[in-house]
Amino acid sequence: MSKSALTKKQAYWLNHIQQCEQKKLTAPAYCDQHDLKVSQLYSYKHELRRKGFLQTESTTAFAKATVKPPQKTTTVRVHPVAFSLSVAWGKFRLQMTTGGPLS
Repeated sequence: MSKSALTKKQAYWLNHIQQCEQKKLTAPAYCDQHDLKVSQLYSYKHELRRKGFLQTESTTAFAKATVKPPQKTTTVRVHPVAFSLSVAWGKFRLQMTTGGPLS
């Protein structure tokens, strides 16, 4: 399909999509600067890709990873805290205990 087959709206959005990519801005940041709706930009981006006016983005990306040896660690020992709650209401009594024996 040739570029001349674009409608005026498609050409308008194609220009904005290309400008956004060239400026390396996120779609929300670009749309905010140009008073555009992000949802429309995404919608036209999808439509223009489907019609072959934009390349499909690669979904595979690689990043360089650096593995460093672990640094000296400190061991912290945590002792369980016992907690007891007792509630009385008339002839009813509810007692809940967690953690372990109370001292």
